[in-house]
Order: sequence, then structure tokens, then C-alpha cells
Amino acid sequence: MSCTIHAYDRRYLEGVTALYNAETAFEPHIASLDPERFVALVENKSCFDPEGLLVAVEGGEVTGWIHACVAPGSEGGHDPARRVARIRMLIFPRDRLKVGSALVEAATQWLRSRAEGEIEALHAKAGYPFYRGLWMGGEPMGPATLPHVQMALEVGGYKISQESIFMAAAMTAPPEEVAPEGAVEFVEYTTEMRHEGMRESWIGFEPRGIRALANGEPAGNLSWVMIPYVAGRLGAPCMNIWGLGVPEAHRRRGIATALISRAMARAYAEGARFASVGTQLWNAPAHATYARLGFRPHSVLIGRVLIL
Repeated sequence: MSCTIHAYDRRYLEGVTALYNAETAFEPHIASLDPERFVALVENKSCFDPEGLLVAVEGGEVTGWIHACVAPGSEGGHDPARRVARIRMLIFPRDRLKVGSALVEAATQWLRSRAEGEIEALHAKAGYPFYRGLWMGGEPMGPATLPHVQMALEVGGYKISQESIFMAAAMTAPPEEVAPEGAVEFVEYTTEMRHEGMRESWIGFEPRGIRALANGEPAGNLSWVMIPYVAGRLGAPCMNIWGLGVPEAHRRRGIATALISRAMARAYAEGARFASVGTQLWNAPAHATYARLGFRPHSVLIGRVLIL
């Protein structure tokens, strides 16, 4: 029996969320979906187009779905006026490779008529994260633990353009705050959402930051957020670090370690028992810093692009 592909409507909602949960149940850092959460985080976004959410149906059952959209960026450095074509989600069973390929082909065809230059797929480069807190705790990217998803995109012509390592830590006791070398002042704050794309994307979250100052001069900054959605699978909320930087002049003083440990301590006090972060696969110094604080590699994340 062959599948047919349809544009999304509410009659597929239960099947879409059930399939997502079944195919990601083994990944504790991918939160589960329910119809109410799907509507809040996907349907209610201003750039959502049901014609771009394609559902594969076979024998009356949902056997896969793919979410294509054209939307502005959601991070501070993104141009809110620039709309980018992207595939934000692809889910199908491992034994249904033809279903995955058919969905990629249909989504690509839909996007080709609406885009120029390139199509991003499961990519964090210029994200509009409908699934923030659902897909590996942050921007949607394809974990290597779902190789069939990568296969379908590769066959569809999408080439790897970004690789990151997702690391996670269990906080079984209150984290110890590590002091940096020298006199450093820390300022904690709530992150300002710079434009509407950010404000809409971060609905339901309170992004926060910690700024390090040495003699009044910026010496480092960390951005983090609590991820409540993963509590259903992890047993407790998880904090996610989504930004970290230390100027060259202030490196090798333990400032990054101090910032991370401080954020972990704050998150633990608010109920988090896990921490997560994604960083570039090549960034060995960052890997070492996180490892010292209990982070361990969890999965490689792969982003792809199709050049039009």
C-alpha cells in the first residue's frame, strides 16, 4: 500500500503528535508533543502555513510528516525583514524510507516556488524555532540518532553544512560555583527580545543572561533558559545554555567556567536537575570546559542546506 501526501489540517493532529512521540521516545532531551502544545508552538505562529506542513497517510494512519516554512529569523543577530525557506521538522518510521523521501520531495517542491538561493533543513543557522525546547532543547537540528531522517534529506539533495555536539549533564546535587581568577563582577539579567521574530519564538520562555565585568569592562557573557517541556521524559526541567562568549583578552582566567557554573546553580535552585548545551563539533576548548562541569557528549547534531 502506498502513502498519499496531504496538506495539514486538524484531522491529522492526533496522528502527527502520536507519530512524533513514538519516533523520539528514546531521546530524553526531545520533549514529547501533545495536540495542545503543537497548536501553541506551531499553528499559532504568525508565519505558519498549513500548506507547508505535509502529512503522509497510509491506510488511514499518519506515517510521516514534514514541516516546511518561509519565516524570519528569531535570534538577535538575524534580520527580522529577511524571510528564509527551511524545513523545520521531518518525522517518519525507520522502516519507511520511501515515505521520508516522498515527504522531502514534496516539501522541496513547495519551497522552490517560494524561495531563492537556498533551503535550510533542520538547521540552526538562521532559525525560526517553532520547536524550541522540543527538538534537542533548542533550535531544530537533526540528531545523528535519527539516521533515516539524514538519509532522506541526503537523497533529496540536502548537504551537510553544520555539525554540532549536543552535551548534557545531570545535576544530582547543587552545583558548586567556580570563582574566576582576579576581580570579576557578575550581573544577572533578563534578555531583551530585539524584534518580533524573537518575541514570538520565545513565547513561554524567559531567556536570561549573566554578564562578567572586569574593572567595568565586558569580560564575558552567558545566555541561558529553563526548558520545562523535557521534564516529562527527564523527570525534571533542564536548563539550556544557548550563548557563551569571552573576549580574547579575558580568556584563560576561568571566566567561562564561572559563568556556566553560576547559571547551573541558579537553574538548580529553580528546580532544574539537568543542563544541556550545543556547541561546534570542532570547538575542543569549549568541550573541555563543559566536561569539567559534568557535561558529556549526547549526540551529534547535523544541519543541512539545499542550494537552489
